[in-house]
Amino acid sequence: MSHHVVFLDNEGIAPSVKVPQLPFAHTWSSYDYTSPQDLVARLQDATIALTCSVPLRAEHLRQLPKLKMISLALTGTDIVDLDYCGEHGIVVTNVPGYAANTVAEHAIAMMFELLRKPSSYHRLMQKIHRGEEPPRNIYFDFRIRDVGGKTLGIIGNGVIARRLAELARGLGMKVWFYDKGGEFKGDEYVSMAKLLAISDVISLNVPLTSETRDMLGAKELTQMKRDAILINTARGGVVNESALIDAILNGTIGGAALDVLVNEPVDPQDPIFQLIDLDNFILNPHVAWSSVDAMQGLIDKALNNIVQFANGETPQFAIQKVPA
Repeated sequence: MSHHVVFLDNEGIAPSVKVPQLPFAHTWSSYDYTSPQDLVARLQDATIALTCSVPLRAEHLRQLPKLKMISLALTGTDIVDLDYCGEHGIVVTNVPGYAANTVAEHAIAMMFELLRKPSSYHRLMQKIHRGEEPPRNIYFDFRIRDVGGKTLGIIGNGVIARRLAELARGLGMKVWFYDKGGEFKGDEYVSMAKLLAISDVISLNVPLTSETRDMLGAKELTQMKRDAILINTARGGVVNESALIDAILNGTIGGAALDVLVNEPVDPQDPIFQLIDLDNFILNPHVAWSSVDAMQGLIDKALNNIVQFANGETPQFAIQKVPA
């Protein structure tokens, strides 16, 4: 059988990343990005879809009777209607753990930025160079706080959360976990209420599900320390953005760093931009996963899932398998 493989959004992989050739009979189509209105037309004859971020919902899938497999070049699965795929024999695969180190490192970088303020002082030096601020002997414009000795509360227990904990402990931080499912127990696990109360830094490292949506809202944010910072490299919907905006503007928490938003790609008029000029707020455009090293491993494994499927094997990272 010759497969028709469609890569819906190759812009999700940097130009420096090499896309391996598929070693089986196939035709290949690749697009920079596929909008919802173009999705069905581009996948009309496809047997395999490869996507980094383009959602595939039931309303699309029911118009694609030839589609047999969806290879997600990412870890999260919320962009695909898994129920529909399971009911109609569409194999879905992802790439778990590929970004464990790079996302954890990005969270650490954001934490350092909010606590140590190197970029804030750099911008101050730019103003001095332009004559907008007078030079001084000593500068206390931004509060600098040590990382070592601080308490990191991690909401989640996946490979990214574990790698983040490892890096944080190496910096001399105390680390606590909250596991919503209650599956993991031990001395390092505490309740949500305790984690919010004791943490200087809180990191969100959970998938977006019906249970985790708006997991942190106004109530939870008020339970945090007033100088605690929140880091979200998971999914935008895990924290209620309206409540977060209010919390930062009102000084309820000490700051936040977001790599993800509810609405992506970002709209320049998004309410979150009320915070963009604050020195206790960082916004990145969902790039924590995108180190060159991580992206190469990602595309290699996403395509290997396709190769295994085309060879009649159950892909290593299959989420939905063809019913027996």
